[in-house]
Amino acid sequence: MNFYYCDACHYCFESDTLPDRCPDCGAVEHDDKKAVRPASNKEIDELLRIRAEDKENSTLLSGENI
Repeated sequence: MNFYYCDACHYCFESDTLPDRCPDCGAVEHDDKKAVRPASNKEIDELLRIRAEDKENSTLLSGENI
């Protein structure tokens, strides 16, 4: 699984292959370049941090830590 980033809407996501358009906003091009590109390490780290926070918040809301 690889990580990709849409420069049009700033969506970072996982996919087996580089898609021809963003799965979130549907953009094909942005600023005369392909909208979707491989994500940078910084973008991947941010995505993984947000996912971890979401998981932690979900656990807290479900009462599993009580």
